[in-house]
Amino acid sequence: MTDASSHLPLFRPSVYAPASFSPALSAPNPTYTWSTASKKRSLAPGPRHSMCPPNASNERHGAPDGLLFITGTSLEDFKSRKNMTSVRKKAMGSYLKEKKPKATQKEQQCTGRSSIDSAGSRGSIEGDQNDVISNTEAIKLMNGDGRRRRKSSHSTAVTSSPETIRRTPEAQVSRLPRITMDFVLPSGPIVVPSRTGVPLPYDETSPKPFQSIGKPLDPFRTMFQASHPQVSVEELKFHCSRAFGTKAMGMHWIPTLVKSPHAFLSTLCIASAHYDAIHEREIESVQTLALRQEVMHLISQSLLNPETRGDDYNVVALTQLIASEIIAGEDMTLNFHETGIEAMVRQRGGLGKLGVNGRLATTLSWVSLESAILREATPRPQYVAHASTTSTRSYPNTATIPESPLYCPRSEFETIKRSSRCSPQAMDLLKDMRMMMDLFLHETKQSRHNSLSLKNIHRKITTQYPPVSETQKNVVLTPNDWRYEAIRIGAVLTANAILQRMPLSEALAHIGEIELSRTLEDIPSTTPIESITRQDSPLALAHPQINPFTFSPSTPTYVRRPSNPTTTLLKHLQTALTHSNLSDCWADMAGVLLWVALTVGAASRKADSKVLRKWFKALALRVSIILCFEHPEAMCASLLRMGDLISAIEEGGKGEDRGKRRRG
Repeated sequence: MTDASSHLPLFRPSVYAPASFSPALSAPNPTYTWSTASKKRSLAPGPRHSMCPPNASNERHGAPDGLLFITGTSLEDFKSRKNMTSVRKKAMGSYLKEKKPKATQKEQQCTGRSSIDSAGSRGSIEGDQNDVISNTEAIKLMNGDGRRRRKSSHSTAVTSSPETIRRTPEAQVSRLPRITMDFVLPSGPIVVPSRTGVPLPYDETSPKPFQSIGKPLDPFRTMFQASHPQVSVEELKFHCSRAFGTKAMGMHWIPTLVKSPHAFLSTLCIASAHYDAIHEREIESVQTLALRQEVMHLISQSLLNPETRGDDYNVVALTQLIASEIIAGEDMTLNFHETGIEAMVRQRGGLGKLGVNGRLATTLSWVSLESAILREATPRPQYVAHASTTSTRSYPNTATIPESPLYCPRSEFETIKRSSRCSPQAMDLLKDMRMMMDLFLHETKQSRHNSLSLKNIHRKITTQYPPVSETQKNVVLTPNDWRYEAIRIGAVLTANAILQRMPLSEALAHIGEIELSRTLEDIPSTTPIESITRQDSPLALAHPQINPFTFSPSTPTYVRRPSNPTTTLLKHLQTALTHSNLSDCWADMAGVLLWVALTVGAASRKADSKVLRKWFKALALRVSIILCFEHPEAMCASLLRMGDLISAIEEGGKGEDRGKRRRG
């Protein structure tokens, strides 16, 4: 003690913290003095966080009431960061060991956050609950066991322990929350199928070759049957459910159909006419004619009874009979049926008196509007008035609705924007088409002149959007590419009709030759050939088998071109629609398909090919039936706008004709 006391004035340990020294430290040490120990501690390199005497390792064994001595040559040494860190660590270690033997999860998290790494940094990100350590680990870390683990982890691989990985700067950055799209819920279906999650026996069992499966849909003949023996109610019912069935139809429409024979059989009239159209039958099948004749006979019998003359079942049957006649395209028959149903509605007291919770009036209205559109005729006023009252509705941005250039109740195409079926080119084309329609209808109603803007948009639509034949040279076409091609042809047809102020049927003949020159490579080899074309044209290169001439390579040779450009263009559009996957009617782009089908259905009404006319009308009717029960407001609004467009084009054409006559 004498030797140690002689050096006390030189080193004044004025900062200490309670520690746990062993009793051995209370006896004098003959080997080390306070001064020499302090000198060696201050000069010799040691562990970075330790300012204890060399024999301070005894405190790690839990000696009670130990002290931690901090020495220095000046007052600033006691305020150094290293000394302050040692004091805090010693105090925290004593607190964890004696005061709080078992800490809660929240306190363990705070303890884990307060731990200091080997560089003394307090700026590490410790936000995850996975960084929480136990009291035992914290005590070992305070006593120095963690220092060696961290030192070895820096010298070896970083993947030695999860705690080490989380404390590296790279791991800290990678643990920052990343913004992903996983939390965004997928868009709901635009229509709900009629059967979801219902296992069907005929889907699970495959019949053997040449094995009859009988009639599984109605083995006990509970459905209303047709009188003609060639009419298979089961087959038509199956086709009807596959082509038109939705959950909304089953809820709002089917319960009324199954209560009346002529209302039920009229549904099969639509299915049979649609089946004939998609199988490209130029003449209607026997079962279509037989069903239509039987439904008309049943309606006539109901008209003889004053009590059933104007009931809902008669109106439903005649409405669906009109829908089947739309596919057939017989104008005289349509006018006859529409006049008769108008008399029925008048006898009931108007559309508002019809039943089926208002669905019957809405369905009759859109069927009449579509019949007028596909014939480029003026719709009857009462149906326009009723559709106008049921065509407005507000939607949130997350709602899935049938958007198109005809119907966009929100500022943008929110549904189409989320669709994986719409390519960027198709989206731009739809936006341009919508803008052109808005400018044209606004000009017509408000007497504004937007001719320059219309010309610019027309030039962009007809020249800046390439046909799919240019894409076909480099890549294999996908359904999205064919979808874009169908949209492009519909947009070109509408843009020319607007700019030239001519009906869609005349605009189709006007653009036939122009579009044919852009899509020659897509002409099938079975197309009728008449006129002459150079052999080095895309048509000759793509179809060398149709060249009837043989000349030397140096001589410009020619092959025959299609005889009817309009029919060829319609056939090309039919090919594009067929390859675009029509099984779900384009799903969340069903509104766009409705616009294309209505446009081409109206434009093809004077086409030479009766098969193509029926095919496009059947497509328009199918999309309409699928959408009408789920989205009646969108259906009425789309058809009203299409009717306004046809009327505005007709009025503009009449005005130009009158102006030409005055100038002449």
